[in-house]
Amino acid sequence: MSRPHRALLPPRTSRDRWLVAYADMLTLMFAVFVSLYAARIDFLPASQAAPASTGVLSGDDVLWNQIQEVIARTGSLSALEMRRETRGFVISMPEAGSFPAGRSELSPDAQRLMRDIAGVLRTSSGAVRVEGHTDDVPIHNTSFASNWELSTARATEVVEFLVRQGGLPAVRLSAAGFGEFQPRIPNTSDTARAKNRRVDLIILNAAGNR
Repeated sequence: MSRPHRALLPPRTSRDRWLVAYADMLTLMFAVFVSLYAARIDFLPASQAAPASTGVLSGDDVLWNQIQEVIARTGSLSALEMRRETRGFVISMPEAGSFPAGRSELSPDAQRLMRDIAGVLRTSSGAVRVEGHTDDVPIHNTSFASNWELSTARATEVVEFLVRQGGLPAVRLSAAGFGEFQPRIPNTSDTARAKNRRVDLIILNAAGNR
């Protein structure tokens, strides 16, 4: 007796197989989007980068504020100035009130100022350059044969005071004299000449130390 033959049916397919392909597609798209986003961050211009956190002063800003406070307490040297340059902070001490005319000794007011500034600089480690300047009127006295010598002597006097009285390491300091050859403004009047007779303390930054 022969057995009945069963009809051959097509193989049954899983109704959930399309979900596997769909999940693979989603994973691939997610990977592509992540890659594109990462590439955008890498090539984002600096001007569009996320802003740095605010409210925290840099070391330079703290030093600037501290020296400004010292200068604000120095009422006797009214023409004292402080400004920012590419090489660092410049404290400009006028001859008037800081040095006797034609001489290199620091006045008592200038000595107090140097002690206070040295107190601030002791909290930092940067180099300090002291530069002496004069006007274009030739000097005539027994101590100095030229404005160049006077400007150098004043810069050296400040450096020695900062070491002896201010407690700064000598290795951080340097002195230079420029005479009348680097005026801030043209020597066209007595007021302009008074502005050019000065000693500049430059608190050098990384760019200035190069």
